[in-house]
Amino acid sequence: PMEGRIQRFILQSIVRKLLPKSRTNNCQRVRQKGQQIQVLKSVEHGTASYGGLQTCGSVWQCPVCAAKISERRRVEVLAAMTAWKAQGGTVNMLTLTCPHQRSDDLAELLVKQAKALNSFWADRQVKAVLLDMGNIGHIKATEATHGRLSPYNNGWHPHYHVLMFDGSGVDLARFDKAQMTDWQVKFYLRWANACKLAGLGTPSYEHGLKLDDGSNAFQYISKWGLEHEITKGHTKKAISGETPFDLLRALQADPTDRQAAALFIEFATVFKGKRQLRWSKGLKARFAVEEKTDDELTEEKDDFAQVLGLLTIEQWRDVLAVEGRGPLLSAAARGGWPSVATYLREIEGKGRKKCGP
Repeated sequence: PMEGRIQRFILQSIVRKLLPKSRTNNCQRVRQKGQQIQVLKSVEHGTASYGGLQTCGSVWQCPVCAAKISERRRVEVLAAMTAWKAQGGTVNMLTLTCPHQRSDDLAELLVKQAKALNSFWADRQVKAVLLDMGNIGHIKATEATHGRLSPYNNGWHPHYHVLMFDGSGVDLARFDKAQMTDWQVKFYLRWANACKLAGLGTPSYEHGLKLDDGSNAFQYISKWGLEHEITKGHTKKAISGETPFDLLRALQADPTDRQAAALFIEFATVFKGKRQLRWSKGLKARFAVEEKTDDELTEEKDDFAQVLGLLTIEQWRDVLAVEGRGPLLSAAARGGWPSVATYLREIEGKGRKKCGP
């Protein structure tokens, strides 16, 4: 986990250069007003973190905040899924995508895709299938990858993963392969029509829609928020194409990759302020999931974290001067405050040398 945290600090520093006027520029670097900079260690997990610093709460553009938000959202979703399964239901996963080309504008593509999705949910035949499935609601996650490295480069690929809470008043034995295929075909026909009406063109049956059974849905969500390289959506390493955070990794490997920089800036600009997850009406209340903003989640502290020590302003300047936020936390997790003190002695004065007298 600490290796992943070090990597996220490195990627966050790249974002600061790309988006110098964003809140991410101060995230985990500038003190909160009236606060001291704390080094904390989780009793439960053995990981280290900071307290008393500003956070940006951006799930889309900040690798540090995105990891924390995604993990907490994962816990919320997994709790709802587990509760529904205990009540005799099942959770299936619907994946929806649309035709896209290299020349497509991401913002326009998202507007059309949202129009298609609204039309899809309002369709009477779709509602009939949902009733047949015993559906009580859904959770929609928005993701986007880019195909610049593929032989054909079809540009931005925004798509939806929808967790379907099914099985209310329905015998789960009905959810066999033949029935799932039948529902998938019916869904596809209405999704294809919705995409066409929204000006997106007609998606193929192979790529436009997929309905996975509950076992695949649970496997997907269980990997969703791990604090390793396998994080959800835009943060994970894509199997094909590049996620937005893959673009940051490309910039880490090659700082002259101007295309990666431009694409990440486009993504961050377009997705700013958008919700990563949307629960259908009444679903959170049904499973007693509290409404919390991304900012609130990033501000939450580990109840089992202990304060190892405090950093002075001069020490923090030294840490920032050598991009040492990650290594300091690694030292804290490995050897507690004595290791932190040793690291601080090694970098002492670096901040003053960089800033001048």
